Amino acid sequence: MKKGFTLIELLAVVLIMGILTAIALPQYRRSVERTRVAEALQLMPSIYDARERLMTERNWRWGSGSSPAVSFAKLDIDMKGKSTSSTVWKTDNFSYNLKDSCAGTSCTTGEPWVSAEILKGTYKGTEIFYKGGKFLCCPGKAGSDACSRLNLDQASCGS
Repeated sequence: MKKGFTLIELLAVVLIMGILTAIALPQYRRSVERTRVAEALQLMPSIYDARERLMTERNWRWGSGSSPAVSFAKLDIDMKGKSTSSTVWKTDNFSYNLKDSCAGTSCTTGEPWVSAEILKGTYKGTEIFYKGGKFLCCPGKAGSDACSRLNLDQASCGS
């Protein structure tokens, strides 16, 4: 009596593993994307709050005709990554921006928003906006389902 596996048995195992991989891989990728976005969802309120503290400390007001000179260098938080301009901060996954407006008609111009653009992955180019407890999402070139898959409200995004 010979011991071992037949070619048919090995092919069946490889086929089953291929089917399981085909089912599991898309779910894994979506999970990785949601984890990546969690970084922004945790950091954006901190950036927004630090900016509001700076505005209060310096007695600056929004909507006074010209925007106050708020920059990442003046904020009282530590972040990974590096500044590429006074109002843009880049990490491995995101480009954060201190803005006075948000894309489209869902946002009011002249109000302080913090945005984060996803720099890599399936949803590259998707932009997330935050203003005091409200998150909005613009999918960009990532596709119209990016916001719903990330469980974020989609803004009426402009061009």
